[in-house]
Amino acid sequence: MSEQLGPVLALVALFALILVLMAWGWRRRGASQSSLPQPLRESLEELGEAVEVGPLDAVYVSTVLARQPLERVVAHSLGQRAAALVSIGAAGTWHIVREGTEPLTISADSLDEVTAGPGMAGKFVGGDGILILRWRLGDQLLDTGLRLARRDDHDLLLSRKEHS
Repeated sequence: MSEQLGPVLALVALFALILVLMAWGWRRRGASQSSLPQPLRESLEELGEAVEVGPLDAVYVSTVLARQPLERVVAHSLGQRAAALVSIGAAGTWHIVREGTEPLTISADSLDEVTAGPGMAGKFVGGDGILILRWRLGDQLLDTGLRLARRDDHDLLLSRKEHS
């Protein structure tokens, strides 16, 4: 038994080191993205905009740098996966209420396009299963991924690109 203790302790130490390095990398990425401005948090009602679509059940997958589906944005909790409710206002503003963190509001004028893809950091489903909102936060172009609970909802929100 004592001859097995050394390798077991070495594996435990290696595992702990990997966890520490992952946490350090996450904090470092957050610090490098700290120049991003705080995104809007206000609800559609607070912005004086009537709800036109929603709320619809979804999973907020993550927000990544535009066209870089593996470069997760961790600043302002934008990289945290969460259950969500998605609504769209009459003027085209998107409001995403995320469980366990602050809501995210994407104004119609900061939204560049609505498309779909196979996935991004946090979830890959293949086909066009992830709804992707390309939008601008300050000078940075971002992609936010949503996985809608119902395919009909996905198609409805995807059709909103003509309204953007």
